[in-house]
This record gives sequence, structure tokens and C-alpha cells, in this order.
Amino acid sequence: MSAPAHIEDAPAWRRFLKVLAATGLGAGLALYALLVAVDGYDTLWFAPAFDREPVTSNQRFSFPALARKDRFDSAIVGTSTARLLQPRQLDPALDARFVNLSMNDATAWEQAQIFAVFRRHHPKPRAAILGIDAVWCAPGDDYRKLTPRPFPAWMYDDDPWNDLLHLFNLPALEETARQAAYLTGLRKPKYGKDGYTTFLPPDSAYDLARARLNIYGPGGPKPVEPATPPVALSPAEAHAIKFPMHGLLDLMLEGLPPETLKILVVMPYHLNNQPRPGSRDAAVWAECKRRLGARVAGGENVHLIDFMFESDITGRDENYWDPLHYTKAVAALLTQSIGDAVRERRDRQGLYRYFGPSP
Repeated sequence: MSAPAHIEDAPAWRRFLKVLAATGLGAGLALYALLVAVDGYDTLWFAPAFDREPVTSNQRFSFPALARKDRFDSAIVGTSTARLLQPRQLDPALDARFVNLSMNDATAWEQAQIFAVFRRHHPKPRAAILGIDAVWCAPGDDYRKLTPRPFPAWMYDDDPWNDLLHLFNLPALEETARQAAYLTGLRKPKYGKDGYTTFLPPDSAYDLARARLNIYGPGGPKPVEPATPPVALSPAEAHAIKFPMHGLLDLMLEGLPPETLKILVVMPYHLNNQPRPGSRDAAVWAECKRRLGARVAGGENVHLIDFMFESDITGRDENYWDPLHYTKAVAALLTQSIGDAVRERRDRQGLYRYFGPSP
């Protein structure tokens, strides 16, 4: 009597499963080796030294690699209001080699994290520009650390080995494919190797009517009426306001060498998006600026350049795409003005206010 068919076929099934497992394991290892070799995020020191591009649209994933590059000696950190500051325009003005590490909607905490990466790899930077906007002047008892955008904390330490744990997934595979396409010339770079990428439409697409709709809403332009009566904070009330993010700012400035240019730039919102004159919000902003000015007075080689007031920039609709984001022509004017302000150390009427060391 012969054995049942399933018993006779058992060795064949075992061989099949072994071959299947070995094939899957081999394919997985080969794919993983490709992920490591291409190194889409550009974070592995032992990966081949390809001329990689920033490939991830979420700057939180792209900028840790740029912050470590030794071809830079200076950094710009901020939100999207500072992303339009172009390093190649700032470099000659301040005799530096800038990387722009500003990130869309970055919290103060996220800005401090990317700056910490830059500092660990550039202990004596030539210059540091910190873009100051509403993120840094929001009163309260605490600050938020993160936004809905993913933040890869594993990229912000100096342990490359834990990066290996985050490479074998679909997002990493997608970035690897993009990086490979750039490296082989199949795809043109989308993001600059110095962190600068204009996120604005082409100048030819600018429409003042649409810009005004973005700035004012359906009601259209309207005059800014001062609050009456104006709010005046007593010294005690002003002192009681808490700006918890300023502790992070102190950490960012702390330990920078005296020769490092430390430049705080209050970025220019459109006038319609600034606090109403005479309002409590305007008084809070004024107190925030006063405290920033105190840091200038108490620091070495610290400069504060304030563009956030009614000026030839902020009062002109044609200078903006929306309430926050100015045109590329204004961005060029800002970069020139930063260099001028640090060099001349004085106000420029109708353009910026300067606080810092005397000429």
C-alpha cells in the first residue's frame, strides 16, 4: 500500500518554501543594500560619496544633511518668511557661505533643532541669521514643538546607525528612487543644494488683484484704523508677558563665538497682517521687540534688523503674494539690506530699523 500523496510531496513543499524564503530574503537584502548605497536622505557617512540632491519636499527630512555640509560656514534659520533669502545673494554681502535651513511652518523648537545640527558641525560659524516672525513673539506659558508635518527626530542626532532602522519603508523607497533619478540625470534637481528654493509662482503669473484678495479677503483693501483709545501696558503688565520661545532663542545664541555675526531679522508681514496700531496685540509685539533688543544690548556682535512696521515694503500691495510672503524682488532687497545694516549699523528710513553695536 503506497503512502498518502501529501506525505510523499512534503519534501518538495519544504524545498519550495525554503527557496521562496531565500529568494525573499535575498531580494530584501539587495533592496536594502540599494537603499543604503543611494542614501536618499543623504545621512549615512558610510554610503558612497555621491553628489546628492535634497529630494524631500518636507524640509525637515532634507535639511539635516545640508546642515552637516562643510561647504557652508553660515546658516539662515526661520519659517517660510525667511525661505526666500537667497544664499548666493547674501554670501558676498557678508563674506560668508550660507545655507538656508528655513522650513515651512517651522515651530521655534524645530528651528532650534536644525540649528543645533548645524552648530555641532560648524562650531565657529561665520554668521547666523535667525528669521523672527510671529512664531517667536506669541505670548503664553508654553510653546508647541511640532506641527502636523512629520518630524524625523532620528535625523537630528549624530548616530548614523539608528538611521538604518528608518530606511526600509515606502517613503524611504520613494526618496531613494528620486535620488537615483537625480544621480543618473533622469530627473532635474527641484531643490537647491544650498537650501534655497523659491516656492512662489513665476513672476509672469503675478496678479495684483489676486494678491489683494489673498491679503485682504473678499472685502478688498481698507485703511488700517488705529485702536481708540490705544492700549498702553504698564511696566508690570509688560513684564508679566511670557514669551516661552525666547528661552530657545537664548540656547541658539549661547556659545556662539564673539566673532560670529549673530543677526536677528524681524521679517516683514504685509501691513494688513500686522497688529492694529494701538491694540493690545501691537503692545505685545512691541514688548517682544524690546526684549529682542535687550539681547542685542547684552550680547557680542548681535544685530537686530526690524522690517516689521509700516514701510515702503509692508505698505505696498504689489510687494506681496499673500499676507506673509513677499515677492522675489523684495527678497533681493532684504538680502541687500541685511548686508547694508550690518555694515553701516544704522536705520534706513522707510525700510528697516537697526539695533546693535555702534558704528
